[in-house]
Amino acid sequence: MPETAKTSFRPISFKPTIYAGVLFAILLFGGTAGFIVYEGKLQKRADEVQMIYKDLLDFRSTLTLIDQQLSVTHDRPEVLQNIIRNTKLLQFRSINFQARAEKNRMHDLASWMKSNQLVLEKMIVDIEMKRVEAGNRISLMILELDDIILKTAIDVRLSSGKVYDTVQLFFFIVLAVLVVIIISAGWVIVSNYRQTVMPLNQLAEKLRMLNEELPESFHDTAEEVKKNIRPEEFSNDVNEITDSIVRFCQNIELKNKKLDELFIKDEKTNLYNYRHFKDHLIVDVARAKRYNERVSMTMIDIDRFKAYNDANGHVAGDIVLERMARIIREECREADIPARFGGEEFAILFPRTNSRKAIDIVDRLREIIAAEPFYHEKAVPGGQLTISAGIATYPDDAVDWYSLINKADKALYRAKQTGRNKVVHFREVEIEEEGESEQEKGEEKKAGE
Repeated sequence: MPETAKTSFRPISFKPTIYAGVLFAILLFGGTAGFIVYEGKLQKRADEVQMIYKDLLDFRSTLTLIDQQLSVTHDRPEVLQNIIRNTKLLQFRSINFQARAEKNRMHDLASWMKSNQLVLEKMIVDIEMKRVEAGNRISLMILELDDIILKTAIDVRLSSGKVYDTVQLFFFIVLAVLVVIIISAGWVIVSNYRQTVMPLNQLAEKLRMLNEELPESFHDTAEEVKKNIRPEEFSNDVNEITDSIVRFCQNIELKNKKLDELFIKDEKTNLYNYRHFKDHLIVDVARAKRYNERVSMTMIDIDRFKAYNDANGHVAGDIVLERMARIIREECREADIPARFGGEEFAILFPRTNSRKAIDIVDRLREIIAAEPFYHEKAVPGGQLTISAGIATYPDDAVDWYSLINKADKALYRAKQTGRNKVVHFREVEIEEEGESEQEKGEEKKAGE
């Protein structure tokens, strides 16, 4: 994974998001309910102030009418009675104005109405007594009332403006919250994309590359995933998927190993079969050719095994094969490839091993088998079961894997010819053949003379 992709991210957990969403919903509903209640109170006061303003205008009209009537006539009883009735109505209305003004915190209006209730009472007395002071009191009240009406008009405007501003503020807050939600949601989506979708795409691409051509890539896939996908970098979902893939690859690798063992192992001896041996031989010879190394192999045959089978039966022969195979496995190194070549013949491949080392290993194996007690081995000629082995080394003795097998088999044949229970290297066969050839040439030369 590129270094730029290894920046640590805090894993996304949807629990805080859910909790935040629930809290936001509670705040939204609570805030909306609170705004509705608060806005309703403001609107109610604005309506009441508006109504008081209209009533004040009506109050002033009545007061002006009384002033005009007083200035026109003083001696007509029916007019005076009408003036007194209107003045008493104003007195009653002033009490109502005072209560409404105090309720709506209009202190100037409440104070003025309270102080002029006594003035209206004196006006009634003055009108009944036909005094001119009544007109003077009304003129003064009208002047004071005009000032109160002006203040009330300002209050009406302020109340209506406060309602409007509150509504505007609420919508601004809602808009701001929506913007925050959109930005937060976008951040969550982007983060989730970076921590889930992108890693999954990278993981899928890596799996595709690793498994495209390599049959053993399950192991590589699991190792690459464990190495490059770190738990602290991505979300819990990606980590769970990663762990599942690792476990899946490991399980598949384990099952493949078991299947490979069944496919590449000989059922009777549990050694590798000829097919697997040949595959490794081809690969190791090609590697030795590339890196200028040595590869040795040996062909092993059980001496007089047919006589043992004829004397003891094939079941006893199979037991001998299994015990010899176990000894061969125990004496081989970890890198060696022991195999059952066929019948009572075995083969061992020694990668990166010269002829001297191969001879030492096989000769030690021959001595161990010769010393091993086998069931009824006295029945065979010689009184014990032994092995003969032939060894060849690439590139000293052969030019390819096929000729290496033939040379080792030829060395084995010479070991069987020259007494059995021995190890012969193909070099010895060549030396003997060269000596025989020189001897034949000498005999032919003498015969010619």
